[in-house]
Amino acid sequence: MAVRSGHAYKRGVRTGLCRGRFGNHDGASQEREFAAGFARSGSDHALLVEPRTMAKTVTVGIPVYKRLEYLPQVLKIVASQNYPEIELLVSDNGVNGRRIHEIVRENYLRPHRIRQNASTVPMSIHFNQIIQDASGEYFLLLADDDEISSNYISELVRLFERHPRASVAMGVQETVDEGGVTVRTSSTALPEILSGPDFVRAAWGTHAYGYESFSTFLARTADLIACGGFPDFWKGRGNDDALVVKLCFDNFVVFSPRCVFRKRFYAESFGFSGSTADLARAMNDFLKFLESDPCILRFARTQPTQWNEARRYLVRMIWNNYHMIWADRSQTKLSALEWLQSGFALPFIPAYYRAVVHTLASAVWRRLKNHGR
Repeated sequence: MAVRSGHAYKRGVRTGLCRGRFGNHDGASQEREFAAGFARSGSDHALLVEPRTMAKTVTVGIPVYKRLEYLPQVLKIVASQNYPEIELLVSDNGVNGRRIHEIVRENYLRPHRIRQNASTVPMSIHFNQIIQDASGEYFLLLADDDEISSNYISELVRLFERHPRASVAMGVQETVDEGGVTVRTSSTALPEILSGPDFVRAAWGTHAYGYESFSTFLARTADLIACGGFPDFWKGRGNDDALVVKLCFDNFVVFSPRCVFRKRFYAESFGFSGSTADLARAMNDFLKFLESDPCILRFARTQPTQWNEARRYLVRMIWNNYHMIWADRSQTKLSALEWLQSGFALPFIPAYYRAVVHTLASAVWRRLKNHGR
């Protein structure tokens, strides 16, 4: 159920961004596909398609599941933004009933909208529902336990106005623990603008700026729709990285050292608490995405040299994330046989399987040493 009927508006889409599953090259087909996207997403909103010129409003989407303890704080953070035109859209995917309304009413006095799914849908579908419902020209997804500085939106909108070819904008990232204590900070020596391929190299190749998550950034709502939104990876793992990738190819990423996104880190928030089987399935989804997404394929055809380099970094990121968690679980959550089998859950990637062999050899050596004592 929804507090207010959602609207899908015809949005102008810049050239340079491919059409994803929410868009087609034909205008009428685009509206039909957009409506179909609503039906697939599980939203019960009434769909009204009408022309509208959007003001420079920023929609801040807050997805909510079962955890509600941080929600009052994030609402106050959105209320403290110094940017005047904000549409707050809180979306309940945890069937929390009236409790969401009560928390929002107690902690956010500005105009807002609340949407609620009748039943829980997968994470990526939920995120795309929020994008589909957004009426702002710009969109920012903010997890209910993360934070942004009071100038985050105004600073990034300013950068977008200065660099109209940019498709992604982000600030400095601080990693905080469950209690809100800062444990790591990304570099503040940021370039103002990078091409998409240069961003991929810096993010996953050289790790030049120390970013650990791309879950919150500013983008144009039309661009998000044009590229198809979040890909539907298993349990949503890695879908934010994938979205940034397809947004930035053939475009630019802009940065500001004057605003901050605070990412709350704990095992569940970074996906470390799930099963190895779930993680393997998500990483295989990511690998398939690199070979099938329309935006990726378009870039690969037009810029094969740059794509081959970017693909190398992304594949390494995927298998390295899986290997790190798999290796850590050798003595903890899995039996010896289960752990051995799960090491072979990814397709053949030479660098990955060299790392697996090294980890297995080290584990055998430790067991032999312990047995000899």
